[in-house]
Amino acid sequence: RVLSFDNNCLFTMSTRLRAPSQCCVGTACPLRVNARSRITPTSFQRRCLRVAVVKASASAGADGKQPLHTRVAIIGGGPAAHTAAIYAARAELEPIVFEGFMAAGIAPGGQLTTTTFVENFPGFVEPIMGIDLTEKFKQHSKRYGTRVFTETVTSVDFQVFDQEGSDSSSSSSSGTGVQTPQQQHQQQQPGAPAAPSGGAAQRKRRGPFTLRTTERCVTADAVIIATGASAKRLRFPGSGDESEGGYWNRGISACAICDGSSPLIRNKPVAVVGGGDSAMEEAMFLTRYASKVYIIHRFNYLEASKSMARRALANPKIEVLWCAEVREAHGSEATGNLEAITIARSPLPAGAPVGLAAAPPAPAAAAGAAAGAAGAAHAAGRDGGEVLERLEVCGLFFAIGHRPATDFLQGQLDLDDYGYIVTAPGSTVTSVPGVFAAGDVMDRKYRQAITAAGSGCMAALEAERFLQALDAGVAPAAAAGVAERGEGGMPQQWTASAAAPPA
Repeated sequence: RVLSFDNNCLFTMSTRLRAPSQCCVGTACPLRVNARSRITPTSFQRRCLRVAVVKASASAGADGKQPLHTRVAIIGGGPAAHTAAIYAARAELEPIVFEGFMAAGIAPGGQLTTTTFVENFPGFVEPIMGIDLTEKFKQHSKRYGTRVFTETVTSVDFQVFDQEGSDSSSSSSSGTGVQTPQQQHQQQQPGAPAAPSGGAAQRKRRGPFTLRTTERCVTADAVIIATGASAKRLRFPGSGDESEGGYWNRGISACAICDGSSPLIRNKPVAVVGGGDSAMEEAMFLTRYASKVYIIHRFNYLEASKSMARRALANPKIEVLWCAEVREAHGSEATGNLEAITIARSPLPAGAPVGLAAAPPAPAAAAGAAAGAAGAAHAAGRDGGEVLERLEVCGLFFAIGHRPATDFLQGQLDLDDYGYIVTAPGSTVTSVPGVFAAGDVMDRKYRQAITAAGSGCMAALEAERFLQALDAGVAPAAAAGVAERGEGGMPQQWTASAAAPPA
């Protein structure tokens, strides 16, 4: 053990120790004292102390960040992260939550902090501010002993498994030496080929995972990633928040389900920006509350699926403004809320069809190139210049996609084409055993606070089972166990040696 000193006084002739300890440097050291006793170190003892301090500094990393170990580290600060923390803390796993500090430009708490009133979270009959709800999440998790650090995890090291007796053909594309959850799911289908021999099932775990934050180096036996995703926003005059003189959260939003029923827009015209399935869904949802819904799209066709596009185009409350872009937002001096927008409309390309998608939506990797090519073709087909129009709307909703906070996971976990973490079907298990994903970082479909909280519960229960199996010496050898689901959706190899989680 490394001795701990008051005032970091290492080499004085008189030093007060904080706790019983012994200098451990590979030789028998006579220095062993009780707490608060005063000693006079010998030269041999001082040499032992110097070596111990050097070894401790090396273990902290080259940057000297203070090392910290936990059974469960949770990355994120929203409903998924704190729900996972509540369950992990009640299971006496002493979790640590790294909620981040303005990660991706969002305050600790995630997207809920950008929402005004939350009206659809069970248990809160009266509307509650999003930032107040996230604070209650934090208070709840801390009540059971969760430690919360307002630090951003900047890098991770999940490469802690050895590969024995396997060749490169049995490794995954991510380089982790384990099959992806999709591959494992495919192998459990009838007629699917068996997993390669000598693959992930033979891997041995060398040690815990490593996380580096802006303040410290952390090791963890299991990790739950709940970093969420941020909605993509357009930038134009008036689109910022109140401090920027804009109307964000005062008529401009990126979540129709969250803000669509607001009194600000009930029985009033609104607009949705986008042309994909999300835009169609939000537009149809808004028809329940708004008097009219405009879909503003910069092309002359929709990228949405044909079924979704047909439903939207058939709705009498929905009108599509083709080849249009928002240029400015205007507010009411009396209320300070959005009351109109300025759009730029271009003439339709000559002879071009208008309506359904010309091609299926491109993955994120190719979306930029596809959008650029489509934009160039659209520009080439214009018959004239742009025309500016003022559109009276009290609500403007961005539906142009989300960006998951997974940049720091590149090369560590399997991600899909859009950057979301890939998990096993019906589970939070990722491509790396012992690493779990919850919330919007793995959910491209629902993206709601309540569904994020549910997946956080799943991740904590699965992490608890994993740690029980790890302690029993089973989990590392069953690294790719997501292929065969056992009781409660857990791999059969884990459930064979792990007790059921507490109620």
